[in-house]
Amino acid sequence: MKFQVLYVIKTFLRNKMGSWTPVHCKCCVQPSVRTLAAMQLKEDIKPETKKWLISILEAPKKDGGAHVLVHPGEDDDGNFLLLSATSCSLLQAIEVVGLSKPDLHGSMRTFSYEYRKNFLNADKLDSFLTLSEQQFLLKHEIESVKVLQETCIPGYLEHKLFPGQQTVDLLQKWGIIVKFYPVHDKEELKSLIRSWYKQISIGPQPIDAVRAYFGESVALYFRFLEYFTVSLIAMVVLHFICMFFEDSFNKYVIFAVFNVIWSTVFLELWKRHSSVKAYFWGTLYLKSYFETSRPNFGGLMMTNPITGRYEPYYPQWKRKLWIIFVTVPVVCVFVGLAVDGMTMFLYWEHWCKTWYKRSTSSYSVLVLHLPSVCHTIYMEILNTLYRRSATTLTEWENHRTESSFQNHMTIKVLAFRFVNCFGLLFYITFCLQDLQLLKKRLSSLLIVSQAINQFSESLLPYLKQRLKLNSLSLSKTKSDAYPFIDYVVSQGDKFSYPGLFDDYMELFVQFGYVSLFSSVYPLTAVLLVLNNITEIRTDAFKLCQVFQKPFFRPAANIGIWQVAFEILGFFSVITNCFLAGMSPEIKTLCQTHVISPEKTMICILITEHFLIVLKLIVAFAIPDKPGWLQFKVMQMEYHSWTALKASSRFS
Repeated sequence: MKFQVLYVIKTFLRNKMGSWTPVHCKCCVQPSVRTLAAMQLKEDIKPETKKWLISILEAPKKDGGAHVLVHPGEDDDGNFLLLSATSCSLLQAIEVVGLSKPDLHGSMRTFSYEYRKNFLNADKLDSFLTLSEQQFLLKHEIESVKVLQETCIPGYLEHKLFPGQQTVDLLQKWGIIVKFYPVHDKEELKSLIRSWYKQISIGPQPIDAVRAYFGESVALYFRFLEYFTVSLIAMVVLHFICMFFEDSFNKYVIFAVFNVIWSTVFLELWKRHSSVKAYFWGTLYLKSYFETSRPNFGGLMMTNPITGRYEPYYPQWKRKLWIIFVTVPVVCVFVGLAVDGMTMFLYWEHWCKTWYKRSTSSYSVLVLHLPSVCHTIYMEILNTLYRRSATTLTEWENHRTESSFQNHMTIKVLAFRFVNCFGLLFYITFCLQDLQLLKKRLSSLLIVSQAINQFSESLLPYLKQRLKLNSLSLSKTKSDAYPFIDYVVSQGDKFSYPGLFDDYMELFVQFGYVSLFSSVYPLTAVLLVLNNITEIRTDAFKLCQVFQKPFFRPAANIGIWQVAFEILGFFSVITNCFLAGMSPEIKTLCQTHVISPEKTMICILITEHFLIVLKLIVAFAIPDKPGWLQFKVMQMEYHSWTALKASSRFS
């Protein structure tokens, strides 16, 4: 504990002056310190607790600290900390995470701190690392803080830390740290806003600038949204071309075959495009390492036999029992509610049609669309309730790592959304075989659900944020606080960014509508293009101005969502073949040539198998990485192997 006492004394003296942590490394001395993140503590935080937290954040890594730069905020009694890091600390963190950077020859190589002089601009931190990378690396260093021996938190003796535990995560869990968030850079944010969503002209997004400011995960989402929207233009063009064909039989068959090929080519080209982006962003091959436990993970404290850390342990059999006897029944209840909604829609649809035939009112046509509108609203409410329930269920399952939590969460929501969003459409297609009802249901889903999503995702959060800020401004009195501190505090007053899960889920549903059923309702692509042009700007607006700036871990692809989209692509083969087979023109052709329904079904199955084979051939013919990138990857692997052999020789 000797080092902690020394740091507490030094911190106390420095806090009276309100300055940053002194930098002793000559190469890290800068005329000014760039604030990367802020930490809000309890409102009534005790001074000894704040000083102790500052001491462990400043302490060297060999002593269990984070070795970052800390500013105490306004005074010792305040509840805010400003955080930054030196160049050496961030460069050392790059090697731990495993990011790749361009060398002096322009080729991407896994970064090595020992050979940092071989990398381009390694001596110029702001040129070498983007703002998002600096903030992520700072977060990585702070979250890696672990006490070396059992200790109680000064001022809160009821809370005890054990060796190997993640200090910051536990302090957040206990409510001592209320918020931990990255800080916006005013000038960079203004520049990004001007080039991103304030421009009137329709053009490509500044994806590299988005990546530099928000990180690879955000950039990949917006690039995927743009890529998907642009790919829909081909379907829009095909729709207008087919409008000039009098033979509607050709239209059904052309759209069915086109949907199958389009979904395959789109997903394969996207994988190819995202791998190229990930290479130049240095995230194509991130170093794998053992994930630390989630802050909300609980269990019996014991030593991990693999890592040797003293951490919570929760047996797998308890989690499996919970999934079987709690999670699965709750999911089944929600699926039952979705099926009940479909049943009620079909009942009211039949009743409205019967009433419309007997009605003489000029407004009676509006009643025909009432069941579709009501069922769409019911679906959206059920989706929201299930999303919250799935989050709670996944928390109760007590997953140790964040990746395991996200995977289980995604699988739950995907399974339910597939039933809730596509179940009725499949029933109308395969059981009722009513193309007119299918068209009406699709039009209602596309128009009503998009209006609800735009309101709930953009307008509602903005209004809530404005009300929150207005109430805070009325409750606060004017003070002599520093303007920059006020700016940082105002960012913390915003709502936390909910993440990209719901945004990807919306794209998943859109992709399902267009790939599965657009052959019946070709206007699907037109409506989605119009919606997504607005979606890009509203999503960018809420990310820049409505929510807190989020921390995002570097990413090489869109993860499990790629698999989800590909599964829908295979379902599209079955659906499009059946829709083409049940079209009126095909039925007329079969009656003309006296082809029985059994033979028609056999022809549909043969066509389906042919298209599946065609889909696999197209996927195989388009490699996930272009040839030049495969060559670069082999070079990276060779350099890594050479460096490993050299280090083992000298060790």
